[in-house]
Amino acid sequence: MVLLIGTDDGLYRVGGIPFERDEAERVLDCGVVTAVRSWDHADGAFVASSTGAYRSRDGGRTWEDLEVPLGDRFWHAGRSEVWSILATADGALYAGTNDPYIYRSIDDGETWSELKGFRELPSRGHWESPIDPHYARLRALEAVPGRPERLVAGVEAGGIHLSTDGGQTWLDRRDTIVDDVHQILPISADVWLATTGYLDHDLENLGLGHAVGVGGLYRTTDAGDSWTRLDTGNDFSYIRRVFVHDGRVFFCGGEEAPPAWVDDEHEAALFESTNFGRDFERVSYPGEPHEIVETWAVYDGDVICGSGLFDVPDQRDDVEGRLMRRNEDGTYSTVGRIDANVSRIEVV
Repeated sequence: MVLLIGTDDGLYRVGGIPFERDEAERVLDCGVVTAVRSWDHADGAFVASSTGAYRSRDGGRTWEDLEVPLGDRFWHAGRSEVWSILATADGALYAGTNDPYIYRSIDDGETWSELKGFRELPSRGHWESPIDPHYARLRALEAVPGRPERLVAGVEAGGIHLSTDGGQTWLDRRDTIVDDVHQILPISADVWLATTGYLDHDLENLGLGHAVGVGGLYRTTDAGDSWTRLDTGNDFSYIRRVFVHDGRVFFCGGEEAPPAWVDDEHEAALFESTNFGRDFERVSYPGEPHEIVETWAVYDGDVICGSGLFDVPDQRDDVEGRLMRRNEDGTYSTVGRIDANVSRIEVV
């Protein structure tokens, strides 16, 4: 099995774990990696990044640019970015960008068209981003199990929105959950999890903070009509991603948002639940108390995860990425290091 490792300095590939630092090969110079995904019903592996979206059909050795439209909008990196990518069982490809827009291809990525209905959501004027209040990010884009025409989009920062017709039209659901959405994880047709954060309070003081929330891990059991926070009272409420495997729920949270990560003015904690969120137990891991676990996967039956300080406004040269494996006794051990923060991992 091959492991693809997304970082804030491109995509790396390793042939297995554990691995030595010099065994990690950078196979795609694409800036900040925002998603690495594969599906049983789609050919190849897919990457979304600050320079575009890409696909590999040979296990991550070589990559083709899918040429998702990026436009000429100004952004902190000087151009638009692809933040999410999705392949659905009917053969369509979707890509979400900052601003944000959604594009769809029905010819295997040869051409793309914008789903303009997403622009028409009433709450769009209140969306913003942590970097620039004028441009939000379409950080999450998911299909719903058992409902092939339903799509779910999560905006940082702008809430969660639903489509029941493959993205042609959208239902504005910003009122059902706090605004700063990082991830949506559909478990079944009606049960989904969502991870959230919050914007810097300085934005609110400047009159720009429409979306200052409390963060946390949320669950819906009615397909997004209502949400319940699972980690109420948790001080580590800035949560990037959640993972579910073999009946166990995993998430890592920070006490503060990324601006505090620049000088390690924060603490992070890793949690596990065996009763789907009724209770969480804090567990120890390499890299605590500052490294944020951002991504999970299953490798040869074992849960693996990656950490770093991804998305820090001022990137730090002294921080490395880390790959960890969860051992049979529930402890975590380091199985590899990367010279950049690990944001995504995918086994192909």
